[in-house]
Amino acid sequence: MSKMTREEIREQTMQLIFQMDAVGDFDYQHLTLIPENEALLKEKQAIATLEAIKKHLSAIDSCINQNTDKWKTDRIARTDLAILRLAVCEIYYIDSIPDRVSVNEAVRIAKKYGSERSYAFVNSVLGKIVRSRSRNNE
Repeated sequence: MSKMTREEIREQTMQLIFQMDAVGDFDYQHLTLIPENEALLKEKQAIATLEAIKKHLSAIDSCINQNTDKWKTDRIARTDLAILRLAVCEIYYIDSIPDRVSVNEAVRIAKKYGSERSYAFVNSVLGKIVRSRSRNNE
């Protein structure tokens, strides 16, 4: 089996986040996994992200809520929400991934899995988060 690329890891991690949201349990260890996802759980990048989401879900959702004008997490399309959760998690809790990479990858995933306008929504929300974070770190 070949090593997964960072992009493949990120996409499959987003899919697990979506699945965890669907079942209402953000402990990835409780999921029934298909073989492709079992391979994912051997990747450090995926484990770090899933652990951070499990530990910081409330803070991640709060950050998303604070940076959307009319949409709160309970009204955001589930795919878009999974993408946002992944990116916000990377921005705040995974230091090895630059913010711009997290944003660019989230937009790419939104174009692939989201609706026609998902990528613009994801880009807008993440742009606000990154700008706010930059201001707070000055």
